[in-house]
Amino acid sequence: MRGVGAALFAALTLSSACTYYNSIYNAQRRYLDAEGYRIAGADSLAAAAYRDVLLRAADGYRREPSGPWAPEALSLMGRSHLRLGDLRAARAALEQVVPDTGRIASEARVYLGAVLVRSGDATTGLALLDRALGEDTGGPSRAEGHLWRARVLLDRGDLGDGWRDLDRAASHPSVAVDAGLEALRWAVEYDDSARVRGAVEQLRSEPAAAERLDSILVLMGGWEARHGPASGADVLGGEAPDWPRRAVARMRLARAVMLREAGDTATARVEVTGIARGVGESAAESRVLLSRWHLGRAGELLDIQMVRAILIPASGDPEVDSLLTALSMVDALAGMGIEEPLAWFAAGELARDRLEAPELARGLFLAYADGGGEDPWTPKALLAALDVARTPGDRAWIRGRLEGRAESPYVLAARGLPAPGLQEMEEELGRRLSGILVTVERLVLAPPPDVD
Repeated sequence: MRGVGAALFAALTLSSACTYYNSIYNAQRRYLDAEGYRIAGADSLAAAAYRDVLLRAADGYRREPSGPWAPEALSLMGRSHLRLGDLRAARAALEQVVPDTGRIASEARVYLGAVLVRSGDATTGLALLDRALGEDTGGPSRAEGHLWRARVLLDRGDLGDGWRDLDRAASHPSVAVDAGLEALRWAVEYDDSARVRGAVEQLRSEPAAAERLDSILVLMGGWEARHGPASGADVLGGEAPDWPRRAVARMRLARAVMLREAGDTATARVEVTGIARGVGESAAESRVLLSRWHLGRAGELLDIQMVRAILIPASGDPEVDSLLTALSMVDALAGMGIEEPLAWFAAGELARDRLEAPELARGLFLAYADGGGEDPWTPKALLAALDVARTPGDRAWIRGRLEGRAESPYVLAARGLPAPGLQEMEEELGRRLSGILVTVERLVLAPPPDVD
């Protein structure tokens, strides 16, 4: 019996040890999954995986808090808490590991240093990072150590050591994108054109950077604000051979906008037209952009037909369909104006607000001012036309017309004077416009008749 009991005890002990080891092993594997998701920009998948790491590592740690794998479990928990933004929990876990020696403790010092830097204690964090980087720390943790130390040093103006650390971090795939974004951020901050260009080139060479395109464009917006759109477009020019087509198209569109703002409208139009010939979201987005550019200088209703022709190949896209509906609404309202002049005013508001076509809106507002006779709202239309008029001569001419309606509540309010009756007039105008718009919406949105 004694032999049977001993064997049973040994089996239970071995089973417990295997379960303990499996918990830590599975947590390690899951952490690698989480890091892969993070690097690829799959934030929701990464967050779920980090939470799974916490469950598995905590389970293993509870089974044997003094066991040989306890430091690894605590390190995994600390790193996962850091990734999830729970700095207090990350610090609590990592502080239990850093007094030890060896690889796990050195790695823990890197991540605890990062926690302290993020928490605002850069001095203590920098000391920990210095110590960890002076030890035999390798792989991703060493690259992250250089990245976090670079952030502190560059923030303090230590450009030489800061850039060196950032260059070392960029050489490791796990933090290459973060290092590239950090380099772009600080290059813009320190007005270093060579490093701005180098950072963008490095990011274009990283497939995972495509998921961070919004961040790249925000940072480049800061550079453009300082040096103008031509400089921004010059930096964004170049290839990104390993990026998805959608991301490449979005960067080309952003560059096209900069080119147009810089006055190179011909190149901008060629760039956007090339993307528009494709399919998918990017083609639809480029067609909307081309349409907006046309509408920005459209002065006649005939221009609507040209814009509609640009958009129709991308119909089905929500933004394209919304713009097509607005075009049809303006067209229909303008046609209704002969019988109901107030429809011209409604068309003008749509042209101004939804089409962003100020010249077209001006013409429609003036059409109502001319055709509305003694309607109490014609001064409002003249004021609306004045607001979108582009030349001093045009504005002076419209002001001259307003002089003849100087007693209108709208004109009085525009001059900052008491305007009795204005609220009642606005309420009546809103009621009438609502009725007109409902009628036109039914006409525009009605399904086409069946054809036998």
